[in-house]
Amino acid sequence: KKFDIVILAAAASDFVPANRSKKKIKSSQKQIIIKLKQAPKIINHIKKIQKNTFLVGFKAETNISKANLVLQAKKKIKESNADMIVANDIGTRRYKQRPDYNDVIIITQDNIIKQSGWKKKTQIAKFIKQNIEKTFNEKY
Repeated sequence: KKFDIVILAAAASDFVPANRSKKKIKSSQKQIIIKLKQAPKIINHIKKIQKNTFLVGFKAETNISKANLVLQAKKKIKESNADMIVANDIGTRRYKQRPDYNDVIIITQDNIIKQSGWKKKTQIAKFIKQNIEKTFNEKY
């Protein structure tokens, strides 16, 4: 199937178990040690499967400067060939006190950067939607 737009709001999982148990793990054990390995990034495979899909990803960081957040988002755009990354810092005290609000930065492949400002998440969703529509219509 062809998809015009793919939005990946979060990683399915950053890590997965490195080994599978060959037998049932007994519930009587007081403690178990699980080794994890990095999971493949789904976002990095989308454009390989369907080149002309408009790809939107998200990049959440904690306690990072805005300049560094933008750099991390630009890096993610290059790695995944995404058209747009929505980045935010979820580690700030302000965010922890008011998790129903957020402040996101949108970075496009064309290096256009827009910031939402501190708003309710319903307003943030509209801001993201409007920017996806605008950028998609300009590109396609």
